[in-house]
Amino acid sequence: MIVLVVCGVLALVGVGAVAAWGGIDLRTPVAGASDPTAQQTVLQSNLTQPRPAQPTTPPASVSPTPVRSARVPAALRRNAWWATLVTVTGTGSGLLIAGAGGRLVMRVLALTSPLAVGRITEAQARVGDITFNGTLAFLIFGALPGAFLSSILYVVVHRWLPRGRLGGVVFGLVLLALFGTTLDPLRDGNIDFYIVGPGWLAALLFSVLVILHGMLVAAFAGWYSARLPLPTRRTWLAYTPLLAAVVYFPLGVLLLAAAVLTLIGSALVPAAPGWWTSRALVRTGRVVLVVVVVFSIPGLIGSVASITTG
Repeated sequence: MIVLVVCGVLALVGVGAVAAWGGIDLRTPVAGASDPTAQQTVLQSNLTQPRPAQPTTPPASVSPTPVRSARVPAALRRNAWWATLVTVTGTGSGLLIAGAGGRLVMRVLALTSPLAVGRITEAQARVGDITFNGTLAFLIFGALPGAFLSSILYVVVHRWLPRGRLGGVVFGLVLLALFGTTLDPLRDGNIDFYIVGPGWLAALLFSVLVILHGMLVAAFAGWYSARLPLPTRRTWLAYTPLLAAVVYFPLGVLLLAAAVLTLIGSALVPAAPGWWTSRALVRTGRVVLVVVVVFSIPGLIGSVASITTG
């Protein structure tokens, strides 16, 4: 009973977060006065501005080396910002909606299936038993991996989504169409839907859960992005959430891979300011996202039909 009460409170907190922060858009980090890249760029710009002719010999041309030397650490700082945003957003959304909300949905389906009590599910859990160990296992191996992956996806595609609250709803629908039937919770062939039900209720509850999870990811990312400064000597405490990568190995592998790619890319590829936010890329991304979702809809419909009629 205590586990259910805690899950209920956490789920309500998640719904409240969606209501309070759902209209906040994600704010990308802006290089400030303390950003070495910004300082070097301003310095180079000032030094290379045309100047009136001088009677003396003109100064030697300014080498772009300082800008290149500052590019790598600046890129790693921005990578740390994104990594922290993903870590906090994934942890929060995974705990509040995917974890606590998912556990409550399972309990509702157990209550509507009294004949299934005691049967073993696909995850080797016993229907009707809500234990701390079972809930913790579901959180670690089910809710958090999905929450971290959805958080990573959101920071990649957030510019392609509508602004405001609609963006969170659309992102939830994208998650449902792309992953709801290929991973979970509406995966066709999951024997749990033959154990608990009714099928229409299971499909409805899990669909709402996925959409609400997407809305919370968008809301949490928007709220936290406005409060997370770029890393400096004074703001290093804001990056302690990255310690979660040490404890949670799968997340650590993803963040380490991102850091290595950032290091290599920033060292080898010249900076291209604005390319990621260009209108052409945003339009292209939206088209690609729409096409992928459209091709995923038949699979979603088929899976839901199988669950509701199975």
